[in-house]
This record gives sequence, structure tokens and C-alpha cells, in this order.
Amino acid sequence: MKEKKIYLQERLTKINKSMIELHIERRKLRKELTKLQELDQKVIRRENKRQQAIAESIYLLRSHPNKRIKSKDILQHLKDTIDYNTDSFASIFRTIQRVEPNINQVKRGYYIYKI
Repeated sequence: MKEKKIYLQERLTKINKSMIELHIERRKLRKELTKLQELDQKVIRRENKRQQAIAESIYLLRSHPNKRIKSKDILQHLKDTIDYNTDSFASIFRTIQRVEPNINQVKRGYYIYKI
């Protein structure tokens, strides 16, 4: 019984990581597709922007492992890449930490992806 529980927990963790990687890959493909088609920018609903902001933040932190990144830098990156404006990174971070537990808050305003 315990072995099955451990197996299911490990499987769930692997699936969650795969989902994150697929979402990041989807984001990259969408960027390339929009560049190729050169479409006019469409209005994106707020929920989709928030999901994009979460994926972009995870991608940014994962691309710089073991490096402290300021929340201001993350927010500026979100504004530059997907035009997402918010005052606080804390609400996004709460969701990120549920999805990717390796991303931690080192001290107030600083975040890190630990390998």
C-alpha cells in the first residue's frame, strides 16, 4: 500500500513537471508562429495573461538556476515580453510555488530556482 502511494506521488510529480515543460514549449511555438504570420496583436483576456506570466516567470527563473533574481527584474521582464503589468509578484509567486516547488523566496523581493 505504501509502495503504491509513493509510486503515485512520484508519477504525479513527473506529470506536473512535464506539463510545465509542455506549456513553456507551447509558449515558444506561439511566439514563433506570431512572428511568422505577423498578425496584428489581439486583445488577450486577463486570465490568459496571468497564465502566460506564470509560465514566463518559471522559464526565467529556471533559465538562471541558483541565481537570485529581484522581483522588480521579473516584473520588468513580464512587462517587456508579454506586456503584463502588475504591482506585486507575490500573487504570481504563490501559484508558481504550487507548480514548481524548487522556486523559493530567498529573502524579501529575491527569488531563486534551486536545482
